[in-house]
Amino acid sequence: MRPKRDKQSFLYRLKLVCRELSTSSNDCGSVLGSLDVCPVGLTRASPAISLFAFAEQAKEKEGQQRRRDSVELPMTTELVRFFANLAGNLTSFSAQDSEETGGNGLLVCSLPDGNKEDEMPTEISNGMPVITLDINEMGQMKRRLPRLARGEQLENTLLQGLYPGIRVARLNVPSGKLEDHQENEVQKSMRCFDLDGVRFRLIGASASAKSGKFYAVDERYEPAIAERFRKWPEAAITYFGILVSPCKQRIQLSDAKVMVVKDRTLGTNDCRGWISRSVFERFHLPGHRLYQFRLAFENTQAKGACKVMPDNVAEKLGADIILPESCVKPEYKQSTRFLDFLHWRRPKIEVRTYRGPVVFGIREVSRTLDLHSSYTLIEHAPWESIQLEIAAFAMEQARKLRTACEDGNYDEVIELLGTSHAQAPWEEANDSEYTSFEHTVVEAVLKVDSSGYLIKHPYINNALNRLLAKWAFKLCTAGGFKIPGFALADDGFLSLYQGQVVAASDWLPQDRAVSSVPCPKGLVVRYPIRMFEDLLPYTRVSTGEAVAFVTHVIEEQNGCSMDSEAVVDLVEKQIGLDGVFTLHSETAAKNGGDFDFDLVAVVEGDRFPRFVESRFAHPDRHEKAKSKRTKKQSPWWNLALVANQAIGNQIGSITDLKTSCYAAGFRGEAYQLVDELQHALDSLKWGTVVNQQLIAEIRQKVPLAPWLQLKDRERVSDMPVHVEVLPTDKIGYLYNLARKEVEDFFSAKLPIADFHGLITNEHFTREMSQECRLVNRIYAEEVGKLIKEKQALDEALAKAEAEYQANRNDQATRNEARTRRNAARSAAYAYKERSREEFQALRSIIRAWGDGKKQNRRGWCQSLHAVICAGKGNGSLLFHAFPQEIIDKIGEETGSTPVQVFVPDLVDGEIEFDEEGRVFLVEQFPTGDGSTHERKIFLLQILKKGEVLVDGKVVDRVQPFPMRYGSGTIRDGNLVFNDIRQHATVKRSTSNLCESPDDKRTTSAQGETPS
Repeated sequence: MRPKRDKQSFLYRLKLVCRELSTSSNDCGSVLGSLDVCPVGLTRASPAISLFAFAEQAKEKEGQQRRRDSVELPMTTELVRFFANLAGNLTSFSAQDSEETGGNGLLVCSLPDGNKEDEMPTEISNGMPVITLDINEMGQMKRRLPRLARGEQLENTLLQGLYPGIRVARLNVPSGKLEDHQENEVQKSMRCFDLDGVRFRLIGASASAKSGKFYAVDERYEPAIAERFRKWPEAAITYFGILVSPCKQRIQLSDAKVMVVKDRTLGTNDCRGWISRSVFERFHLPGHRLYQFRLAFENTQAKGACKVMPDNVAEKLGADIILPESCVKPEYKQSTRFLDFLHWRRPKIEVRTYRGPVVFGIREVSRTLDLHSSYTLIEHAPWESIQLEIAAFAMEQARKLRTACEDGNYDEVIELLGTSHAQAPWEEANDSEYTSFEHTVVEAVLKVDSSGYLIKHPYINNALNRLLAKWAFKLCTAGGFKIPGFALADDGFLSLYQGQVVAASDWLPQDRAVSSVPCPKGLVVRYPIRMFEDLLPYTRVSTGEAVAFVTHVIEEQNGCSMDSEAVVDLVEKQIGLDGVFTLHSETAAKNGGDFDFDLVAVVEGDRFPRFVESRFAHPDRHEKAKSKRTKKQSPWWNLALVANQAIGNQIGSITDLKTSCYAAGFRGEAYQLVDELQHALDSLKWGTVVNQQLIAEIRQKVPLAPWLQLKDRERVSDMPVHVEVLPTDKIGYLYNLARKEVEDFFSAKLPIADFHGLITNEHFTREMSQECRLVNRIYAEEVGKLIKEKQALDEALAKAEAEYQANRNDQATRNEARTRRNAARSAAYAYKERSREEFQALRSIIRAWGDGKKQNRRGWCQSLHAVICAGKGNGSLLFHAFPQEIIDKIGEETGSTPVQVFVPDLVDGEIEFDEEGRVFLVEQFPTGDGSTHERKIFLLQILKKGEVLVDGKVVDRVQPFPMRYGSGTIRDGNLVFNDIRQHATVKRSTSNLCESPDDKRTTSAQGETPS
């Protein structure tokens, strides 16, 4: 039967031809029942023993009539899920009303049948299905492609633990300025809407509220969640993100004891608390770290960072979790009681306690990072440092890349561009067959490709060019160097000594720091950098000094003495944590920092002495702390209004305007913008307002730094070799110096057809080929729609900009032209972010389809590869669907590259190694009779879990790899194991903490736009 046609026009029609009909089934096996994929979607009605779908695609070319291409293929579960995901329906293969779905080419409808349909499972993963909807300026809703990443489906969130089965919608609303009637329509649509038979209500936002991203939930859950935020709209908009932040691991405790204390009591600090050792051991995480957490207890929630306290002090205090008041959002209002410890030289401690079920999640774990420098950092360096320290390093890096590319040394190229052939540091115990876990498919391909030929593959080549352009911009505007990064930590400690609780906070001198960075002096960097004074000078505290400080504060504040061995143990276990940088809270607050897992970086005094000394010599003339005012509290019915008022992210634009001020020599104006930048940062939480008139006046006065417009270029050839800059522009000087050293090194690209023979010798069927053709066709069409929409918005912006420039001196028409230009600019900017999310969603759907192929995955990989090589695309589809299979095939075809481990301070030479991981230097020396004798010198041992032992001590930990007898070499500290080949895989990661905030404004090599 033919379904009723919908008013909208869609790309695909799949009609089922059922050879044998059956009336009912409760099974959703490899072959589904009479499933109709029509202009309005997918429906499962009844099974068929022999079932095929004909996919018809309407195409229309200029001057030609419409034609239809048809293929016949079995309708498998994976294909149904693929179409259902494209339709944006993750919970059921049916929907009440096609108009509510908004249309993404394929929508879901019901197919009339004499028997009641069996509902499909409501969840596709361990996460919660999240619907994503766009709301335009007139309040009209459109469903977007579902985002299937674990974080996007709210897996391991507090919300999932608190309300299993809750339906959630993510709303994207216009971020630009709207007219009054448009704001009214948007708010009306946000407030309440019906979708798939469920009524949703607006509930809150995450940190992306400034960009117009909000959440709505099934109205049955709305009252309970509203109570968690005391029916306070401003709190729901600011803190709902606590409930939807994905955690690495999440546990639920049926009977936990939570204690809330004043900040800096019991060794706590601003947003930093404690969990007991027994609670921590319920997680499977590395120890001796700082942990970012999310917590739901009673009828409220908390966020921040925590250290681990011993169980004996937890039992003494009667608490599994200790929170400072600053962690609980909104403020915890329960009645208080007092703790009284004898022999304390302090008054009684006021506490609030709770006992009962909690949901606790660990979101992040501290570790040492390498953060990229940025122009917002080096714009504060003195000219002497720019010329002698930063530019010198940048030029050296550029010359290294040129030499490596000319010599075909792709190991060096990969190293310079941000990845490495050496084994990565090992973070957690993870038994695996893989020798490495890469962040992107591109890194994995380059790691296993021993031929160097794959850099000409169109997909890999496009990605490399984006990576090169990103690297070149960082090199030319920030020096291209990296600085060590850490989680910001406080100096609080809490222990039990001889039956007495000892605790203290803020005992460090304010100009000192505890750090694993060996240099004695440096600067603490926290993004965004508002001014030169935000670079905090510090002097390192040695372990001996830290022990002396702690001993003194215990005697002074706790009225007891602690033996030196116990103090050393306390400092080691609670202060000297891995991956942290420890400061006094008042010092951290000077550049806006607190201890809820802020990331900081260090400019080392031994690498950049002129830069560091200039800050030590600079007096603090301008200080700007966070504006913590009394928060406004609106009635709950104003939630949509409060949400709309939260929209508007000016942090990036003010930061770039401030940078242009420094480049043009307008330092006074730059310091004026410091206050406005802080107002923009505080606007969501504290209701501060940016002075738009002052921003407009400075923008009129200060020219835009020309190199700022190059940050999003995707090829080096799109970045001019020279830009005209002012004599005061330090970054412009560096750009012109370094840019001429960087060429378009990866310009050679081959057509996809040249890689047809890369994947061979696998078996696939005609039906597999037909399904791959269908998926490839749909993928190309979806990508094409996104590209066309972008082109239309770019053209509209260019037209509006030209109209404004033509009328800017005409008072009668200037304002209207500016309004249209600003609206077009906002639409283009919003689409830039939206299209990136759409591409990510499309890739996740493709990957879900590929993951569904459990049998003969290599055959599916070759089948799809054959289809792709017959076209003119760049081959991205294959890497999204079967990334591991193609990486394995590339390694087999090219022989892969040998495993490498970097251990500095080793002499060059030949090595041998055995099955126990022992590595020996092999030397040949002459004997008296003219012959040579071989001598083996033990160097190190690599254990099964990746520990690198030198002289019996662990000096490093790398990703484990299988050891066996073999030989290799040492060159420049790199141990090359010739007989052990790389077997790389790709991490499924949603975030990258190794980038500075400026990095997040550019597209990564992993997220390139397919052609």
